[in-house]
Amino acid sequence: MEEEIEVPDVPQIEKSTDEEEDITTEKSDKQISDTISTVTRKIKETINIELFLPDIHNWIFERLKIGSTLIIGEKIVSFAEEIAKVSPSVVARDTSPEYVRLKRKGKDAEVLRKLDFKKYSYKKFKTQEGPFYNIIVIFALKHMSKEDRLEFLEKCKRILAKDGQLIVVGEFYPKSALLYPITLTKEGFKTIKSKIFQKKITRPISGFDKLVDKIQLKFYDVKYDAGGRIRSYILTKRWGALLN
Repeated sequence: MEEEIEVPDVPQIEKSTDEEEDITTEKSDKQISDTISTVTRKIKETINIELFLPDIHNWIFERLKIGSTLIIGEKIVSFAEEIAKVSPSVVARDTSPEYVRLKRKGKDAEVLRKLDFKKYSYKKFKTQEGPFYNIIVIFALKHMSKEDRLEFLEKCKRILAKDGQLIVVGEFYPKSALLYPITLTKEGFKTIKSKIFQKKITRPISGFDKLVDKIQLKFYDVKYDAGGRIRSYILTKRWGALLN
């Protein structure tokens, strides 16, 4: 018979209380660090809405209908040029206070031929003729009073093609209650800044759903960013307008 070989037990090294405390401390530090990173990211997203623009532009671009396009918004030169590459004609009106004229040197001649780019004027917009198959409004409503928003959207509806789409990107009060303190803090800074520099401030849009219902537009789709603070709505004149 073969003799059984006894394998000695491997002695277990007990962790000292100090080592256990160090591991617990490391875990706690990591949790705190992760929490701070998450909060910091949320604050950046909530305050700097421009972080979401590239993704929003792509989302709009993928949903464009082939046809004439009207774009009204802040800092839209590059976006308007991209749309002019695929649309037969583009009317673009920039609402930015620091409006920059379109640079024509070195630009694609075909794009320039199809793109009518100027500074936005509400007075001139009232005389704008249509129809447009795409009307894209990017952060322009926040500069308007509730009365002006109603008049503006009614005008958009009149010049929108029967099977066209109105895309409205705006800054709204967030749906998440967790983001309200950040929003209120930002609004507080805006108020202080307005008093110091005597400038008119813009606030997030409220009551938009009721406004859209009032002018009898249809909600087709919506994209939420920054906890719902930024929303991109697709509106149409009738149900089924975008099914073809």
